[in-house]
Amino acid sequence: MQSITITRPVTVKVKVTDGYKKRMVSELHKSIQILESEIRHLEIQMKKFKSSNENYKQVEQHIKNEINIRMQRKQDLLQKIKAIGQLKNGTEVVHGRVESLVELKVGDDWNKVMNVEIVVESGKVIEIRSGVL
Repeated sequence: MQSITITRPVTVKVKVTDGYKKRMVSELHKSIQILESEIRHLEIQMKKFKSSNENYKQVEQHIKNEINIRMQRKQDLLQKIKAIGQLKNGTEVVHGRVESLVELKVGDDWNKVMNVEIVVESGKVIEIRSGVL
């Protein structure tokens, strides 16, 4: 066998722009709003359950744990918003990973085949890099 088709990981990077920062902050604010809504809902459930059940202490602890988890997520999101504000335009940040198919042949340079990046700016692919380390 002289060649084989394999999948390889591809790193997707985004070039930071004002538009990127605004989109990311907006998405994070939406997530925060959802968490705040969930927290309010849990607090209401805790109050309702308090008046209607003798196993209140167990349920109260469970609900408090759920609230704390959401509060921590909210703090994490607020930290991300702060970090986004500090990003300089033109820098590249890892947005995620995808996979691609590649034909691998005997004699191919493994590093060039496996180390691939896609750079996106304002929703458009601006560069595809291979052999990146």
